[in-house]
Amino acid sequence: MNARIDQLFDEARLLASEDRSLLALALLDSLQGEQADETAVERAWITEARCRAQLLRDGLGKTVPWVEARARISAL
Repeated sequence: MNARIDQLFDEARLLASEDRSLLALALLDSLQGEQADETAVERAWITEARCRAQLLRDGLGKTVPWVEARARISAL
């Protein structure tokens, strides 16, 4: 990322979690050129969650311990 994006990201991380969520949705909406249909987004996440759960049941998914996942998230 460039310095301006890094600065914006650092500022956004200081927002309350609900405000960060709203900002993220607004940014995604701006890329799509139209406001996202919340019902469609929810359906897409449910579909994704079901696919991931099936992969885990089939032994094809890979899990990581929370400590590792948290470290990866913190590194972003």
